[in-house]
Amino acid sequence: MKTSFVSSGLFRVNAQKKSLDVWLVYKCSVCDTTWNLTVLSRVNPHSILPETLRRFLDNDPDLALRYASDVSLIKRNGGEPGCPLVEIEGDQVDLKEPVRIRLIAEQAVGVRVLTILRNQLGLSRSEMSRLCDSGRLRCTSGQEIKKYKLTGEIIIEIE
Repeated sequence: MKTSFVSSGLFRVNAQKKSLDVWLVYKCSVCDTTWNLTVLSRVNPHSILPETLRRFLDNDPDLALRYASDVSLIKRNGGEPGCPLVEIEGDQVDLKEPVRIRLIAEQAVGVRVLTILRNQLGLSRSEMSRLCDSGRLRCTSGQEIKKYKLTGEIIIEIE
């Protein structure tokens, strides 16, 4: 079973002679275990803008959120971005019947809505593409569903 870690919003900065390491600290959602996401490794401190270094040292929440939302950085560190909360009205999804799906991400996950839906509904890319092209799958707020990456909350309807 995989362990779920959540960003603490805190950076760890460590200086070794003429190099600097910066990590974003994650905490296990069940226990007190931590995992450090490498943000910078063995860089010359002079190569970092003084303002950025200050933000690391001050645990700037916006900077922490930016790195916690960077899917490619998480993957490069051997992590897997978490899946957002998905609520589907009804017990089972029958694509022959209208369905309403609510996706919620507490922080930007950098994953396309269609990817999340495909995984949740067990559909192929071509099946998902047909749903979009036919106009049966749409976002209630009008976003372009094929390109939209999940941030916050979105409601999808399949008619």
